[in-house]
Amino acid sequence: MAESLQQEVVLRLKQYIDQSEIITFYGGAGTSTESGIPDYRSRFGRWTTMEKSGQSPAKIANPKFLRENPEQFFKEREKNQREKPKPNIIHRVLANMEKKGKDIRVITQNVDGLHQAAGHRYVLELHGNHRIWHCMDCGREYKASELRRDENNVPRCYVDHGVVRPNVVYFGENADRETVEEAKRTLKVSDLLMIVGTSLTTPLAKRLVQHFEGEHIVMINLDEIDISPLKKDLYIQNRAGEVFRVLSELL
Repeated sequence: MAESLQQEVVLRLKQYIDQSEIITFYGGAGTSTESGIPDYRSRFGRWTTMEKSGQSPAKIANPKFLRENPEQFFKEREKNQREKPKPNIIHRVLANMEKKGKDIRVITQNVDGLHQAAGHRYVLELHGNHRIWHCMDCGREYKASELRRDENNVPRCYVDHGVVRPNVVYFGENADRETVEEAKRTLKVSDLLMIVGTSLTTPLAKRLVQHFEGEHIVMINLDEIDISPLKKDLYIQNRAGEVFRVLSELL
């Protein structure tokens, strides 16, 4: 169970923010759950739900499966679709701090684009995004609003009718190298690292945070995370949205 949130704890977070010149916000699925987007590994997460029904996320959310079974792939994808989500308090607070001149740099594992929708200008998307799609045959790019679907609801290329997929990283694929390198550089120059709404379960996530060389590390998550040999200065066991509501009042 999460501890009751005390203003004194969030006040300490605010002090770290005030003292820092460059802040890296490393966010995961728990950053977007308040916008109605389910996470992956919680009790009712996407992957957990699939596994309970006897499905393998690693098999279905996979480019090979997508190419061989596009109709089923997009049918499964539609099950997880919600009404267009909106930025929540976390996205808004970060964007507002940036607008006021604070150097906040976001590294996100999410593909929903909610940081940008809130107005944030510095966002590194480790797992890609749903805004841009591309043909799996010829590579032509399409905006999500430009997609044309066939009678089976499969997005198809205007020219060669190849399957068009979102620019996201699925199982068996690697994150964009340039994005990863920029994330490393960002972590190295930051004074404060905030790890929020992620359990850092992927090998990439665990490796990346080790590049942080700054003063303080704050973790906001329902479950504690092992980031050794790095040491956290503050661990807030609560929902990120609740923490940022209190933080917004202090700001």
